[in-house]
Amino acid sequence: MEQQYHEEAELTRMIAACLPADAKDAKLHVFDTVTSTNDLLRDAAEQSAPEFTVYAARQQTAGKGRQGRQFYSPPQSGLYLSMLLRPQISAGDVLALTPMAAVAAAEAVEQCSGQRVQIKWVNDLLLHEKKICGILAEAKFSADSVPEYVIVGIGINLTEPAGGFPKELQEIAGAVFPQDAGSAETFAESAAALTAALLRQYRNLPQKGYLSGYRERLCVLGRPITVNENGIERQATALAVDDDLRLLVRYSDGSEQWRSTGEIRIRLR
Repeated sequence: MEQQYHEEAELTRMIAACLPADAKDAKLHVFDTVTSTNDLLRDAAEQSAPEFTVYAARQQTAGKGRQGRQFYSPPQSGLYLSMLLRPQISAGDVLALTPMAAVAAAEAVEQCSGQRVQIKWVNDLLLHEKKICGILAEAKFSADSVPEYVIVGIGINLTEPAGGFPKELQEIAGAVFPQDAGSAETFAESAAALTAALLRQYRNLPQKGYLSGYRERLCVLGRPITVNENGIERQATALAVDDDLRLLVRYSDGSEQWRSTGEIRIRLR
């Protein structure tokens, strides 16, 4: 236990040393293993933790994905980071924090790896056509629908886990770095880059500064996709995305629809 404490303290020091001056507002808490960084940070938020509190871990035993799914979070190969925000925005504007986080995560990966990242609507990050990152934003609202706080959770596959990805993920999951790059230095540099990028994008949220970066990386426009809604799949083509990041799709019967939520899958021609 004492050794783990010293390792976590050293990781915290390494991340803090990598943070640029404009990201020193972050309050870092680094762990080797947690149940879920989002869950632990929610508990801290309820105890009045300050804005920009950051929980980062190298493993989650109960990682959370969208729609109640489990988020695969193996040890020593990923970065699992959550940031607490207390934005003065409307309930509707909270939705913008997810694509904002996608752009921040893309910027961090590109900075650390030198590789160009793509975004698959709404918020999946792809590298070489494989998913490397998942994002889950969770908010608490007051009785009059004002957000009290938002927790933005991001999981990045830094390297493949020992033994590779599970069979059900092998065709869709990828990693940023080769397997021999899974060091504490890689974790610390990536955590610092992600923390700084989140803060930078958040400060530009009122100006929707994330929009240009999102559109530049969006990889679905003009491509055939499969839209999944309530278990029903329909073939479509992605046509456009508006400033609210709604996706315009044209179905095979010629009808068109603006979609603000849902899941899509890119189809190979």
